[in-house]
Amino acid sequence: MCLIGIASGSAISGGVVAFLMKIGVFPRMIGTSHTMRLLSLYEYLIIAGLICGGLFSQYPALPLPSGSWFVIAWGVLCGMYVGCVSAALAEVLSIFPILFMRTKIRFGMSWFVALMALGKTCGALWYFCHGLTPD
Repeated sequence: MCLIGIASGSAISGGVVAFLMKIGVFPRMIGTSHTMRLLSLYEYLIIAGLICGGLFSQYPALPLPSGSWFVIAWGVLCGMYVGCVSAALAEVLSIFPILFMRTKIRFGMSWFVALMALGKTCGALWYFCHGLTPD
């Protein structure tokens, strides 16, 4: 059973990384930050993130480093991940040009995108500040 679990988790993790590579999250971030020289570091960090994410999702009772610094860093990094994935997916699917064309928005597109991100942030803060938990 242990071998089947490890093989299944590896297959799913590989699928997630392949999806993120296909929609261009990692190559775009590396290209825009001009850090191609750190490619091997990116590879190791992606693998470490997959392993840690898998462990923490399977074993939620694992002890985490305590302190507010860890919670803040974890929240910022998770938010960056979700933002990058959603922006890359929206860009690949050309959602924003179609949305702007259908709503006849001619100017202020960057404000529109920024306000959507702000709305997502406010919604997440409301969710966590009011003690709402997924059932």
